[in-house]
Amino acid sequence: MLLENHKKITEEDLKLANSIWNFLSIRETIQKSDLIFVLCSHDLRVAKYAVELYKKGFANYILFSGGLNFFTKHIFPKSEAESFAELAFTQNIPNDAIIIENESTNTGENIHFSKQLLKSLNLKFSNIIAIQKPSMTLRIKLALAKQWNDGNFFISSPNYSIFDAPHSHINLFMIINEIVGDLQRIIEYPKFGFQAEFVIPDQIIKASYSLIENGYNLHLIR
Repeated sequence: MLLENHKKITEEDLKLANSIWNFLSIRETIQKSDLIFVLCSHDLRVAKYAVELYKKGFANYILFSGGLNFFTKHIFPKSEAESFAELAFTQNIPNDAIIIENESTNTGENIHFSKQLLKSLNLKFSNIIAIQKPSMTLRIKLALAKQWNDGNFFISSPNYSIFDAPHSHINLFMIINEIVGDLQRIIEYPKFGFQAEFVIPDQIIKASYSLIENGYNLHLIR
């Protein structure tokens, strides 16, 4: 695990965190598209989901986007994108179907650098399936609406709950820290032009404040 639990996770903590997770998680109906755009992370289940979609014929290309960040620099010896691509190669996805962007360190850079890369390759895709971890799907929808508004996006993710989110490198304590930070970014980022505005219910904001007071503050914007 990246970090051991700093505190005991109470039932109330988990109830609050689950409400935030469900608010942050969206799954749209996807359609056959030109590209599967993978905003990479610490969770290789997202790479496996991209492979499944490719093999089902949803798109002819997969773009893996991601360098290393606070979480993944402790996990992957290479960039997120290269680590995700390696998994795809083991599943017999052809080299010429995969595009790698390995410099980005946040969602905004995922979008900006990927757009630049596609332009440099003279590739233009109109319909794109964008995938991430479930708890990042609302964030990427809002970011894409602001920063890539000439594309037609379908937002999706592997289907799992907060209770199944931990894996061999990230424990539940860190998952809760992560989603508290993600919600804070949805609140704060519109003022910087990073993403579209979105109305957040009062009970979700109160849940995040309670979790911050309970010590889940490692992923907050400083």
